[in-house]
Amino acid sequence: MFARLKKSGRDEYLQIVGNRRDGCKTAQRVLCTVGRLDQLHAKGSIGSLIQSLSRFSEEVLLILSGKSDASASAKKIGPALIEEVRI
Repeated sequence: MFARLKKSGRDEYLQIVGNRRDGCKTAQRVLCTVGRLDQLHAKGSIGSLIQSLSRFSEEVLLILSGKSDASASAKKIGPALIEEVRI
């Protein structure tokens, strides 16, 4: 599964898409349309969706900095040692 942008006129829609095999061919199927990208950005819904989905991954460590940088990279230098402190 992956996310993609679908253009329709002047608007862009965020979609979740899955691949499936039909015989020898693979076909993409839209599993859901999350919404219009400009409206999702305005509400801050994309960040909260990603944060919510990251709870179900054992392989992804998500750090939300409030900044978006496509050139950012990360290296694993040891075990993740994160402790949640509740007050």
